[in-house]
Amino acid sequence: MRLSIVIAAWNGSTSLRRCLISLVNQLDPEDSEVIVASNFSSDGVQDLLQSVSFLHFISLPSVSTVPELRTRGIERARGDVIALLEDHCTVDGAWAAQMRKAHKLSYSVIGGSVENVRGASPLSWAVYFYDYGPSMLPDVPRVAKSLTGCNISYKTRVLHEVRDRYRNGFHETFINQELQRRGYELYLLPSAMAYHNKKYRLKSSIGESYHHGRLFGALRVSDASFNERAYRVATSLFLPVLLPSRIVLRTFRKKNHVKELVIAFPYLLLLIGAWSYGEFCGYVRRERRNPRK
Repeated sequence: MRLSIVIAAWNGSTSLRRCLISLVNQLDPEDSEVIVASNFSSDGVQDLLQSVSFLHFISLPSVSTVPELRTRGIERARGDVIALLEDHCTVDGAWAAQMRKAHKLSYSVIGGSVENVRGASPLSWAVYFYDYGPSMLPDVPRVAKSLTGCNISYKTRVLHEVRDRYRNGFHETFINQELQRRGYELYLLPSAMAYHNKKYRLKSSIGESYHHGRLFGALRVSDASFNERAYRVATSLFLPVLLPSRIVLRTFRKKNHVKELVIAFPYLLLLIGAWSYGEFCGYVRRERRNPRK
């Protein structure tokens, strides 16, 4: 089984180097390849590119989005399994072995767990709880309703079935939903671990949350009827209460990182408020305003 690992890189060479160092030593060049699709230059990782034969770098314009980076990396991949990572993550030393083992099962879409690094700021924890909380430990191998896009893998033949859906950008939420509609189950393997490691600024994080929410809403109703749009608009008014409640219940149920949630909660409310308003605007306007943001 040949494994292709596509890393969407947009956080700079320091983050990318940290990600690559955690990954390349657990791979065999005979049956692995790593494809970095980046919107910055390779200057900061030239030594790795020269010393790791199965590491390939694709440089895209600086305005390229994460979904666009993923698409370019997937187009270049030649493995039987394509795994997606992001440069702000590092992986556990057994990550590749766990992914390979999992793909011997019948499941075609397999994702791993995500933990936050120690010493992260309250704002980083807020982003973690909102974006990656569903993949937080502890957990057990199981069929899941959703998987995170920063630690997920697909049998290549399955991705080829939905190629038209990601030609302009790989949005994992909608790709996974389409695969589920086609009868494929999503499988969570907690032992394939990645670690979220990124520093944030409050103003830019709020702006990103708004634009991500707006794009999500626009994509969600791009082909929807008027009645469905009206329903989405109405239900989005409850998101500022519904989303934090889900996060609190999940965290207390797992009995993990409760202290960090309490400290991060004010930031979490700000980010969720921005996302909720953006999602509302996406449903109302439907157009994808400033998708590159």
